[in-house]
Amino acid sequence: MRAHDANIRSTCDGRKAGLADLWMTPSPACDRRGGTLATVGPSPARVVPVTDREPPSANGAGPDEPDREEGRSTDPQATSRSGPTDTDREDAARRPDGPDATGRTDPAPGSQDPDDLAGFQTTMARVFGRLRVALGVLVVLAMLVPAGGWALTRLAIISAGGAVEEALGEDAAITESLLLVRSVDCAGRSRSGSAFSLELDGTPTVITNRHVVAAARSTIVQPLDAGPGSQVRAVLLAETADVAVLVLDEDATPPALEVGPSAALGQPIITVGFPGARPTLRDGRVDRVEPSRLLLALEVGAGASGSPVLDGDGRVVGQVFARTADGRGVATPVALVRSAVAGATVAPDCG
Repeated sequence: MRAHDANIRSTCDGRKAGLADLWMTPSPACDRRGGTLATVGPSPARVVPVTDREPPSANGAGPDEPDREEGRSTDPQATSRSGPTDTDREDAARRPDGPDATGRTDPAPGSQDPDDLAGFQTTMARVFGRLRVALGVLVVLAMLVPAGGWALTRLAIISAGGAVEEALGEDAAITESLLLVRSVDCAGRSRSGSAFSLELDGTPTVITNRHVVAAARSTIVQPLDAGPGSQVRAVLLAETADVAVLVLDEDATPPALEVGPSAALGQPIITVGFPGARPTLRDGRVDRVEPSRLLLALEVGAGASGSPVLDGDGRVVGQVFARTADGRGVATPVALVRSAVAGATVAPDCG
């Protein structure tokens, strides 16, 4: 048996095997791949190379072995037989599924993986977040602006009313007879104009222009000093002139102005009304006298419709109802105003 093995051994490496070599290598066989001797029996002993080798190359490979990475085995069976080596573990560390450059490894089973997206917000989330803040600000402003706007309007009316009273001087009592008119028609459109109380047949009568309150669903009046408003109970419309009568509760009816004589050409006059819903005084003269109207040499604005035209003594000589293309006032003579009031009838309802 030993002689047979020796013959095999010398065939593999081209030389006689020694007695010690034969004694350490039971049941040898020739490995045709590299000229080495491998165990073919069931012996668990590790393979012992028996060929004479040349000095290893720089990367540790022999002359009959292909170049291999340092510390890397080229025999797949060797790893399976002896288990993973230190070199295998280092190689696994360099794979993508190994630990990263920071040395972090996957969390152990059962441990909590830290959330890398904690606190992260998408672009849309950030945009909607800012929109919520902006909408909140707009809601607050929407609640504050109406109250603030009302307060500013009231202060503006009071200030303008004070300026008118100061301009009238000793005749400032005239302002107590003046009213701001606000109406909403059947189509929901709002309008404003001027009104005043005129003494007719011993009775204070509040009058304005017909076009200010025609087809009105609701009408209120407010004094020049921006005091509390009063609801109009009924509206009477004249047929012969642009005149309307406002019926108020007795305690809401202001003191009346006196009826004056017919206006004369070139006569100095003043008007006090609410153009732009602000008390405003204008002074001028009568520029033309016609049977049905007076042309005034003074400027009037939108909202002055219904204003009284007063002479130097504060008496009513006419009522503003229109303006010319160049902004001059046009008034109804007081005599026509009186006759129109006498024939006024109740305005029809919106229904």
